Amino acid sequence: MQARLKTLGHLRLLAESGEDIVFPEKALLILSYLTARGLPDIPRADAAALFWDDANPAAAYASLRQTVSRVQKRQRDLSRSFLIFTDSTIALGPERIESDLDAIGENAPLALLAERLTEDFLKNIRPDTQALTKWIALQRASHMALLRNALLEGSRQATGASRQVRSAAALRLLEANPDDDEVRSVLTGHIVTPRPSLMTVQPSACLPVQDHVEIAPARQNPPRIVLLPPATNHASRAAAGFSEALIEDVTIGLCALRSISIIAPHTAAQIAGQTDRAATYERHKISYILETRLRGEGAGHTLFAQLIFFGSDEVIWAERFPLSSDGLLRSRQMIAHRIAGAIATGIEDNELVRSGYEGDANAYRNFLFGQGQLKNLDLRDIRRARKSFRDALQLQAGFAPALSGLARSYFLEWLVTARGDEALLHQAEIHAQDAIRADERLPSGYRELGVVKLYSRQFDESAHYLDRAEALSPHYANVIASYADTLVQASRPDEGLKKIEHAIDLNPLPPDEYFWTAASAAYSLGRYEEALAYISQMKDKDPVHRLSAACWAMLGDMKKARLFVRRTYDINPNFDFNAWMAVVPIKEEWHRQHYREGLKKAGFK
Repeated sequence: MQARLKTLGHLRLLAESGEDIVFPEKALLILSYLTARGLPDIPRADAAALFWDDANPAAAYASLRQTVSRVQKRQRDLSRSFLIFTDSTIALGPERIESDLDAIGENAPLALLAERLTEDFLKNIRPDTQALTKWIALQRASHMALLRNALLEGSRQATGASRQVRSAAALRLLEANPDDDEVRSVLTGHIVTPRPSLMTVQPSACLPVQDHVEIAPARQNPPRIVLLPPATNHASRAAAGFSEALIEDVTIGLCALRSISIIAPHTAAQIAGQTDRAATYERHKISYILETRLRGEGAGHTLFAQLIFFGSDEVIWAERFPLSSDGLLRSRQMIAHRIAGAIATGIEDNELVRSGYEGDANAYRNFLFGQGQLKNLDLRDIRRARKSFRDALQLQAGFAPALSGLARSYFLEWLVTARGDEALLHQAEIHAQDAIRADERLPSGYRELGVVKLYSRQFDESAHYLDRAEALSPHYANVIASYADTLVQASRPDEGLKKIEHAIDLNPLPPDEYFWTAASAAYSLGRYEEALAYISQMKDKDPVHRLSAACWAMLGDMKKARLFVRRTYDINPNFDFNAWMAVVPIKEEWHRQHYREGLKKAGFK
């Protein structure tokens, strides 16, 4: 048995059992270089310049000697010899290594290339030298050229690979080069006049280190969209197969558009598995995300689809499709057509305001940091978010999303500190108005102004501004959640609960404030156990200890009620019950007395 070197995607050396062999990264890079080029060895001088420092030979040699020492020790520990070091060369050792590049060449079948080349060569390596950067880029270009040639040749001959294989190969190529009309024609069936491709096979496996090859600068890409694999929620096998095929149909349909760039399905599947998706979207420069969920409902199913603009975490389109169990296959193409059309229209409309998010890349990055920090109802995170928004405005004055973020940060501080500080609400109102003046097309400014008006007890004005925000973006979960809060505080908790449930449906992994609003609505309706169930879903429960205490008191569990009273004072020793009740924005007296009753029973004075 022999070890296997994996160079496509994450660089790894695998044992015969499939487990990782821990080995220095630079040594793995040397193995990759030798196996990819078919060389038995490389001069030490070339290795030092290629992998360490091509401008400082002395430093490069010092780093090389350290790596050689580490590799030799590691090979002794493993009782294996992958590399042999002499005074002048680094050579492949007697241990045979199988590489994932072994079968990749001009005569490789399309099915093999499509299966192997789903990820870039040395995807996660950050080269330290210009020479290594160029060699890796040329290797990747060579792989795409091989895949392209195999796809087009097979398409012309109308033989060989299946439709699924051809589609996967075409989508991978269009992810790398959205302007390739010949590849697009394989998906759409529209014949185009061949033109010279940017992807020509380079003799990359034979390039000497010192060769100078210019790499063309990357083109400015159109907005990128990722279609995440569908969530099936224990639906039937037929329904799950339907949803997967549906995403494939939508993806192929969207590839007919040159105004957007599609993330290939293999990459989309990896993104779906990431724990921190927001960071992944930013790293891949993704602007739009399509999410679909298929749910079984009796004898049929319901498909829910939504398109999210990452810049504002806004749902710009959403729709439900009722499906009968016997009509899944018949309705697939119709639904795929409707979804693709809605995506194209939604993105086209949204691009009118997208330039505001991308005017300054660093400003946008600071805005995203702030957005992430505001998901936690912790005073330190709220103030960190405020700093991020201010940093964004320093780089791009009048950046409306950052102004809305500032308004949100002041309101959340007012809410969490529970001191009734009018200055905080005043600052929130100023920044919300500034956001509207900066861009009246964005719903976030109206949302924040509506929230401020609510907590200033201007209930009608609050509803007016939130109506405006919802009209601008009818599927924006954050706007709907704020509107729900207004309805609850306006003593319409039944309507508020329905609206916040809709917001949670749009945003299944919501920030804590969604659950806080739902819990408040449930308490107001006398459904105390339901309120506690919502509270239990919050990541940070500290801000709702008052409501927890009231719920347990109304349920008659005074021990737990007293526990949450103590926790409230532990966090905020200066909490003044009467002052808080004086500023809580509740419209009807029955509603206020109901809340007061629970807090008084719990032990607040």
